[in-house]
Amino acid sequence: MDNNISLKDILETYEQITVKNVISDSIVMFLLFGKTFLFFAPIVNEPSSRPSIYLYNDDGCDFPHIMLRDERIEDSKSFPPGNYRFVCLYEHESIVYSLVSYEDKIYDAVDRLIELLSMTQVEIEREFQKEFMFYWNNAANGNIMNVFLTKESIFLRMNVYAGKKGTRLIESGLQLNDIDLREKNDRVWTHHIENDVFYIPITDTRGILPPHRGHAWSVEDVKNIIYGNQVEHISSDTFQQLQKEVVSTQNCILVFGLNGHQAKATFAVKIKCKNGSKRTVFQKIVEDAIAIELIPTSRKDYSFLSNQIGNDIGLYGKKVLLIGAGSLGSYVALELVKNGVRSLKIYDGDILSEENILRWAFAAFGIGMNKSKLLEIQLGMLHPEIYVEGISSNIGSNTLSKEAKEADLIVFTIGSSDQQLLFNRTLHNEKCNVPVLYAWLEAGGKYSHILAVDYGKRGCYECLFTDNEGQLVNNRALLNTNDIQNNLIIRNGCGGTRAAYGTTVLLLTTAALLDTIHKVLDGSITENTLINITPNNIHVSSGLIPMERCSCCGN
Repeated sequence: MDNNISLKDILETYEQITVKNVISDSIVMFLLFGKTFLFFAPIVNEPSSRPSIYLYNDDGCDFPHIMLRDERIEDSKSFPPGNYRFVCLYEHESIVYSLVSYEDKIYDAVDRLIELLSMTQVEIEREFQKEFMFYWNNAANGNIMNVFLTKESIFLRMNVYAGKKGTRLIESGLQLNDIDLREKNDRVWTHHIENDVFYIPITDTRGILPPHRGHAWSVEDVKNIIYGNQVEHISSDTFQQLQKEVVSTQNCILVFGLNGHQAKATFAVKIKCKNGSKRTVFQKIVEDAIAIELIPTSRKDYSFLSNQIGNDIGLYGKKVLLIGAGSLGSYVALELVKNGVRSLKIYDGDILSEENILRWAFAAFGIGMNKSKLLEIQLGMLHPEIYVEGISSNIGSNTLSKEAKEADLIVFTIGSSDQQLLFNRTLHNEKCNVPVLYAWLEAGGKYSHILAVDYGKRGCYECLFTDNEGQLVNNRALLNTNDIQNNLIIRNGCGGTRAAYGTTVLLLTTAALLDTIHKVLDGSITENTLINITPNNIHVSSGLIPMERCSCCGN
């Protein structure tokens, strides 16, 4: 830093700024576009320190990122009396302060403030909508209601459930795995019928702003959305539904879905009406509404949360059949439900023992219990929209044939060549029409493999055990040549729970399997494919499938 340059000097380099009061070397009041601001400079020689700006004595200033509430400033006796509102110019994680000089921090803050105050009305509206839920939940009263939706674009009825953990607004027909659970003979969630609830998607967001300084929401704002003012905010289908659906309670809750420019908000209001006579939603709002109550909300449905973290949507809504709940199966099951699978059926007759826990995805919980049942419990706790069914027995060919007809995807993580050869035959003979993936570790666990099979095409699991002459041989996918014997004995992979491998190969295989599933579902993988996973790379194997003389899928 140049010791001769001060905060005042920096501010005076801007033509738009007039310095009004120098309180100290690091605190200055200035005028910008007719408004007064208090500027706190960052602390010199503290890399993480950042500047801050407050709007002074201007309740009428209505711009996004200027906080609604007045703030008390420490050591306020040193400053002019009045109201101070914090100006939020950037997210905390949006800039690496430690690498920015003292002067540049100040210049950046002032530039952002000028940009904010120079926005057009359209830009202001978009920015307010971008931060819609912040303003809405700050203006609303009471506890947050969690919203569960699966269909955002159509008019829906919803239900209210209350419990010790709060209140839920749930799309009618949406089943959650904890709704009917009971604790000490009491329902965890109780269906409340005191209010009719409706979800209303907004198709045109123009003119819809959150509550902010000088703008408190009223019944008129709701009416403007329902039957329009200068623009049509809702679709004709939604409008017609509002004129059909009957409200049987005195008050009703409306949940609005707003998808604006860079904005996605789901907010709710309670409309208080004159009486409890049965009338349509439209009549209740337009003719009987006397007051409005803002309800703080938060989206908690599975698809919304998945979108928030950027999940691939390829697995959304898929029914997956997982065969094998051992070490690899436990990791795969966990990642499947984290990536959009809400319906998972798992078959495994094995019991979790102490020797399993260091490579079991959920550690020591449930020792002595069936592995598939344990996954049912653990995975069901991740989110109430996840349905996992653990079957505490090994699957047979007849059962597999039936289950394959109900699934969208089948994954084998059993590691037994004998079983997988049998199941491969079953699926081929049944002309299975869903993608099937086999994942297994080699003996010793140093290498692993993934085989993606479409039984409508050439190439299957048995191809790996067939040579050019059509003779059965040991698995040709094996990379650990020390384990390969040149005979006709077909050997299993691990052979027991004490096989010496750690979690590294499990993580690598799980990640590769998940990637392969996405590529199969989005059409990136079009042929039956074998993938080899080594400590150093993941690569597609060539020349091992299909085999012309395979007795299962060959000529």
